[in-house]
Amino acid sequence: MALTWNTIIIGFFVAFIAFGFMMQKEKITVTLISTYIALAITTIWGQSIYNILSGNQVLFNQIWFRGNVNPFVVKTIIFIGFIVLLSFKSKVISGKTSRMASPLIAIIYSLMTAALILSSLLSFMPPSQRMEIIRGSHIATIVYNLKTWWVLLPALMMIFVSATSGSSEATATSAAKTTRKEIRRRKIRRYY
Repeated sequence: MALTWNTIIIGFFVAFIAFGFMMQKEKITVTLISTYIALAITTIWGQSIYNILSGNQVLFNQIWFRGNVNPFVVKTIIFIGFIVLLSFKSKVISGKTSRMASPLIAIIYSLMTAALILSSLLSFMPPSQRMEIIRGSHIATIVYNLKTWWVLLPALMMIFVSATSGSSEATATSAAKTTRKEIRRRKIRRYY
């Protein structure tokens, strides 16, 4: 079996689904949020850091670097580095959803995170390299062409999940409070 871009991309999606199952919905949500933050940081600072490392810009009017670096490599290192740092060092705790929905939501979040990361990496590439990959992979074409949706859909999904799980959590919380009240009433009735 020849290794093609389609095989690599499918493997990437499968790896993220496995990651989502292992880490559960809460951790994959943190990874998704970390990906958004890393994308914002890379978009804002990636070119500036590349300019500093390649010698096109002086740092603090005194420090000058002269390196043979590729803008894609610099942006990818920044992007992946921030995802890893934010995902594994984050203390964000998400609310829990129902146990039945959690695996499905983990799969959806995993797919969206993988698509967001892939479309971001493709957008960091020089156009000639990107076109070479897109010509060799139908999946890469779909992922890249829908890059705006990969930024928008996960945010909408998080809003939808939090809105729908909030009502079930409120119901569960009120049921727990009712149960506690009933237990107190029964204890009081026993004494009298």
